[in-house]
Amino acid sequence: MKTKQLEDNFCDSKLPFLKLPNWLYILIVAFASILCYGNSYYGAFVFDDSEAVVNNQDVNLKTPVYKIFNHDFWGTRLTNHASHKSYRPLTILSFRLNVWMDNGNLSPKSFHMTNIILHAIVSCQLLHVYNLFFDGNAPKTSFLAALMFAVHPIHVEVVSGVVGRADLLSACLSLGVFIIYHRVAKAKQISSIINIITTILCCVISLMAMLCKEQGLMIMTFCGVYEVIGINKITFKSLMKNIKISKMIRLFKRESLERLFLFAVGFCVILYGRWTVMGSAPVFQQIDNPASFVTSPIERFVNYSYIYVINIWIMICPIWLCFDWSMGCIPLIRLNQFPKDPRLFIVFGFWIILVIVLYKLLCSKNYDQKQLQIGFLFGLLLFLPASNLMFTVGFVIAERVLYLPSAGFIIIVVIGIRRLCLYSFAKKVVGMCIILLIFIHFVRTYQRSKEWSSELDLFRSALKVCPMNAKVHYNLAKSLADIGHTQEAINRYKHALLLHPRYDQAMNNLANILKDQNELEEARSLLEKAVSIRNDFAAAWMNLGIVLSAQHQYNKAEEAYLIALQHRKSYPHCYFNLGNLYLEMGEQTKALFAWQNATFQQPTHVISWNNMIVLLESIGELKRAENVARTALSILPNEPNLHFNIANILGKMDKFVEAEKHFLAAIQLKHLVSKVQVVALYHSNLGVLYHRWEKYELAEINYLQALSIDPKMQKVKNHLALLHKHLDEINQPTLNMKSYQHKREL
Repeated sequence: MKTKQLEDNFCDSKLPFLKLPNWLYILIVAFASILCYGNSYYGAFVFDDSEAVVNNQDVNLKTPVYKIFNHDFWGTRLTNHASHKSYRPLTILSFRLNVWMDNGNLSPKSFHMTNIILHAIVSCQLLHVYNLFFDGNAPKTSFLAALMFAVHPIHVEVVSGVVGRADLLSACLSLGVFIIYHRVAKAKQISSIINIITTILCCVISLMAMLCKEQGLMIMTFCGVYEVIGINKITFKSLMKNIKISKMIRLFKRESLERLFLFAVGFCVILYGRWTVMGSAPVFQQIDNPASFVTSPIERFVNYSYIYVINIWIMICPIWLCFDWSMGCIPLIRLNQFPKDPRLFIVFGFWIILVIVLYKLLCSKNYDQKQLQIGFLFGLLLFLPASNLMFTVGFVIAERVLYLPSAGFIIIVVIGIRRLCLYSFAKKVVGMCIILLIFIHFVRTYQRSKEWSSELDLFRSALKVCPMNAKVHYNLAKSLADIGHTQEAINRYKHALLLHPRYDQAMNNLANILKDQNELEEARSLLEKAVSIRNDFAAAWMNLGIVLSAQHQYNKAEEAYLIALQHRKSYPHCYFNLGNLYLEMGEQTKALFAWQNATFQQPTHVISWNNMIVLLESIGELKRAENVARTALSILPNEPNLHFNIANILGKMDKFVEAEKHFLAAIQLKHLVSKVQVVALYHSNLGVLYHRWEKYELAEINYLQALSIDPKMQKVKNHLALLHKHLDEINQPTLNMKSYQHKREL
């Protein structure tokens, strides 16, 4: 043991930088991890943040907390066949905490700052964990490893993307589990009760880590492996010699067996519970993970192997980074292309190197063999859920899943650097290379976090890495359409369809743009093709209904809407459009029923409320319209159009005082109205109310206010002319009388 400590201390001392106090190491790591993500603080919600945070009702504070535990990460009910089955309620709770701290607002800065702080915490935790791996004998080695982790560009997706919160929280809790476990496992004397209670606590925290992200459960497997290698110091050779279970058990301490048993039971119980909550395996499309749909097991194995090589490469050289690696980013390897496809040689070389590495790790005797084994196993076990070996995943490569596994990879790299420093002639060169490497990683992370600060920059950066990825063109088209670059968006969508002719979502989005440009026939053709590719594509069916309605093919439009509702039971927008169709068809009762369904499924669907109120008012059912408006206002008290509509109804019912109150409320909320013409209408109708109420001065003021906002309002001009004529008629007899009296006096 003493020899091992001396060797570690000796090798650690060879690293070409000063030994500093531990608190200063922590401060440097924390400062570096925060500083390199300075751009992220000013970033917007990008890519998956829209679905997981902005459009996720579970993040809204008005949604009951218990609903979070029935939904997946994206706010979809877990029992829904379309659910991704990603169950991360604690991450959603952390999002809600951000909203609560920001007084109910969705502020990107608050979310990003939380992510940056969590990354700094994880980096500092790793500094401590690395120290534990080296038994506290290599502070400089641990510091270098933690610093490399803190500034590594592979982590930008996790830190700069708000959805990366799942990985950050899971990593934070996972490292906490290991720190607690290590403290107990290394205790010289510990009672059985304390040992059991602490191990159960580790299992509970592992469960919490899993409720942040699924990979959190794997820390229990690493603790079990560490128990064998680090605590009991059992080697591969000793296991081979004692292959019988009875002999193998004798190699372990009693406390170790207790911990291993509890970890095994805890792992199985939590895994079973997770599967029960999920209900069924998620269903992924071929475009999400093409390698998993390859029929030949050998070809599947080859493609998985190549994906592992790419994962390792982007950790070694993190220049080639992309937010999405699907759809042509990594073309499939086919065995019939041998030897034309050089990637087959890369796969072959990968397995040769891996076998050699495994042999060296298991059979050779080096002073830092234990740390190399630990680093390798740490990375391997935590990466296992993303490897397609345990179950099929919904991605090709995802940089976020390398967040904590990269910590194991970094140990191996740092041990390699430390060995090079043993040669005095190489020490200065290695020192300069370390500084250069940290600087390059820092700059690359800073630059990459800038790309993650806006969707347009993120998607354009991906074109440099994966120009053949249809999804990149699709996402770029969406962003361009949002900022009004319609023609460029159309070109990108068409390019995405050129790369992937069966890209149904691109067809749907392109059809929407063409529909708005009144190119209905082309839009219809695209939507019909989209629903033929994916029959349960509810959004495409609804959009097809809108196009058919615009072409006055009402029966076919109704059929399209009803098919959409078959595939998506809760679809308020579809009910709203169906109501509009029925109104065009003159079926007012059906229209009202459709809008009622929309408001039942989404009580805040304000357009449906307004349509119901206006329709009931137009057919003379004022009392019913008033009741609907009051119900709507109880749900949406700050919606100006609802105040305006109920004011019109109350005005027709001669309830002038209450009508005035609602008109004034609508005007007070005019800052929520996007069109100034609507505000002009508020003043115009309030003027009409005052006109009827014989408050002529107030009527004139509001007419003039309406005209100052929108001078083209001819009806207001007519009302104002009638008002002036009426005032002249009222004042004329008085003037004539005064004139007559004046003459008599003369």
